[in-house]
Amino acid sequence: MSGRLQNSSLGSAPEGTTHRCTIESAMNVFLSRFAKNSRSTVLHGLRKAADGMGYQNIPLEGVPWDRIGASEIVQLVQQWRGTVSGASIRIYIFAVRGVIESCVKHHLVDPSQFEPIRVIRVPKPIGRDGLGRYIDEKDRRQILRSCDTDERQLLAKRDKAMLSILFGSGLHRAEATQLEIQDIDLTEATFTIIARGHRSVEKYLAAWSIAPLREWIRELAGQGITSGPLLRRISKGGRPLSKLSPNGLWRALGQRCIYAGVRTIKPHDARQTLGADLISQHGLMTAKLALGHSDVMTTTTYAVTSREEMKSTFRHKFI
Repeated sequence: MSGRLQNSSLGSAPEGTTHRCTIESAMNVFLSRFAKNSRSTVLHGLRKAADGMGYQNIPLEGVPWDRIGASEIVQLVQQWRGTVSGASIRIYIFAVRGVIESCVKHHLVDPSQFEPIRVIRVPKPIGRDGLGRYIDEKDRRQILRSCDTDERQLLAKRDKAMLSILFGSGLHRAEATQLEIQDIDLTEATFTIIARGHRSVEKYLAAWSIAPLREWIRELAGQGITSGPLLRRISKGGRPLSKLSPNGLWRALGQRCIYAGVRTIKPHDARQTLGADLISQHGLMTAKLALGHSDVMTTTTYAVTSREEMKSTFRHKFI
């Protein structure tokens, strides 16, 4: 976007140092809340916002943050949508909102000006933005088979259990890493997790996932581990260690894909795949319950119609 945002009330930063120093002190107070890495992320967000408003060549402390209103932020969101992820937009808006709120505390901005900014929310993605990729059956079978042929037996069993949880229940990666051995009932093919609001929620396992999970739990029991985290880090010597973190799960899945020779699969791809299959085979309401959605409209975004299904539909369509 060339030039400053249209309909913006902003002008160029005033000359002199008094205004700049006051803005700089307000911004520094806001930034002082963060550790070094987080501060870099916030500064990046401020830079993106300043550039988006046409202040590419002005230092951040020279941008008139005290005169930015809700309309300018809404224009920024519209400008970024479709090219920047929702998560990044939230960070950028958080950074701008934080500096303006600090300006309020420094008496540079009237609280009434900040209120419309405070309530701005980044809209949910349109269509399939942010959703996972549907993984076809061929790749699913190939990555599971790679665990059977892997000489690193303990790691392979852990990975097969991980795949069973992801593709067999549709858990988010954070939920998967929180799952504990004692929460699983393989006889009933169910397990419990603590969901938002500290609620205990029952989840279900696909029939095919029972055997790999039973084998992994048996392996852990053989090493004296009968409770605690199900998915664990594996030492170089082949011993189960502490709980696998969400980022560790992401890396483990990526490494398994490389070993199996399949295109990279992300944790949410497994949830997307299970959701699409449940919708196709059992309908929206079953998928909604299995995925834990409160709104069936969210579940509809998981629907996938393959090229072959489309061909079959039109092949049998009559006037």
